[in-house]
Amino acid sequence: MADAQELTNSYNDELFSGSALRRFYHLARFNWVRDKADKHLDGDLRLIELGCYDGRLFDTLGPRVVEYAGLDANWSGGLDLARAKYGSRKDVTLIEATDPDGFRRFSDRQFNVAAALETLEHVPPDLVAPYLDQLQRVTRGNLFVTVPNELGPVFLAKHLGKKILYGGEQAYSPSEVLAAALRQSHKVKRDDHKGFDYRDVVAEIGKRFEILAVEGLASFGLPAALSPTVGIFARSR
Repeated sequence: MADAQELTNSYNDELFSGSALRRFYHLARFNWVRDKADKHLDGDLRLIELGCYDGRLFDTLGPRVVEYAGLDANWSGGLDLARAKYGSRKDVTLIEATDPDGFRRFSDRQFNVAAALETLEHVPPDLVAPYLDQLQRVTRGNLFVTVPNELGPVFLAKHLGKKILYGGEQAYSPSEVLAAALRQSHKVKRDDHKGFDYRDVVAEIGKRFEILAVEGLASFGLPAALSPTVGIFARSR
């Protein structure tokens, strides 16, 4: 547990306690959900979250959440920290899951809010649809999804910025860099963020939910196509 906590604290320090710009960028998804919830949702939220990590979204929405279920692969110990914080609470269920079978214990339409923040880009492409099927099944209400934009000029800025700041980046061939810059993701070999296309996720969500908004986050008013992160707000049909 100590090792998991060290990993989690290191991750959180890197993302949320570092430079002001990086903190702003990574907090944007939680602020976006909170603002949408303030405007569009009532109290007594029954929330299920895919990729919950240490439960930061649960903390963000606060006492308005009356039931919370978080599923996470626990690759870097985030779920262990969530268990340390919430493990004794009867209104909280935390599940270590690496495939959609983790949802089987939940009833149809058990929750009125579902979320997957910066998660679906890490899911194997063939599991994205099955995970969304399960989110559709257990949700009668709203869905919040955020994913990175790895296309066009945003991709180029990220790609170059990471090389300059961190001295490395996922390996792209020159042809793949050009393809990503031209939004031709099908010509880029998928590997986590590499080759990820948020438009595919929007399309898959649209098959299962009514999409209410596709918006740019941390973008100072720029549209989704020019934003580093894309937020998808939807509701069950």
